[in-house]
Amino acid sequence: MVFITRFFQNLNWQTWLVGMLLLCAASAHAGSIKPVKTEVEFIANKIELAGRFHISLSSELETALKNGLSLPFTYEFKLTKPRFYSWYRNVADGFNANATLTYRLSYQPLTRQYRLNTGGLSRNFNSADDALVALSIIKGWSVLEGSDIDPDDFAGKIKLKLDQSLLPKSYQLTALGDEQWQLDSGWHELHRAPLTSSEAAQ
Repeated sequence: MVFITRFFQNLNWQTWLVGMLLLCAASAHAGSIKPVKTEVEFIANKIELAGRFHISLSSELETALKNGLSLPFTYEFKLTKPRFYSWYRNVADGFNANATLTYRLSYQPLTRQYRLNTGGLSRNFNSADDALVALSIIKGWSVLEGSDIDPDDFAGKIKLKLDQSLLPKSYQLTALGDEQWQLDSGWHELHRAPLTSSEAAQ
């Protein structure tokens, strides 16, 4: 105990400050996906999801992207109510997500642009930040078509992640246990979107 006390008494405060700054710098480059808003809307018997996230890439992911790796990001949806129907869907879907939507982010060295691709459709951006903003916003994602769920009995959750299962095998091994490759917002509850003025007047 005496040794520990003396150690902290002799610890140079500049050394401590440098250590804290290095820890903060490492944390800042780790990358993250954080939810800003997650909503659900019921339109003509359709369930449409919308969300906005904040995405930052780690330094390793930025380097891999610039070196030609396409980064797959997947939105996932899971139904939690009505309970019996959600249980049935979970069994039918092998207890995986009930719906998914994948985007691929890539860098085009010839044009020095970033490309975001989904379902055969692509958009180009002049900066990684612009591409990440577009990736972080989802609107009008239709799920569970034909399910006829009562809006008042609906509950579900959504998340966005870097989908390591879609990376090339060599990168899957690299990503295993590496914090800089762990980008996942975690599950977040969907909230009813506020009614428009026309809907509220009906």
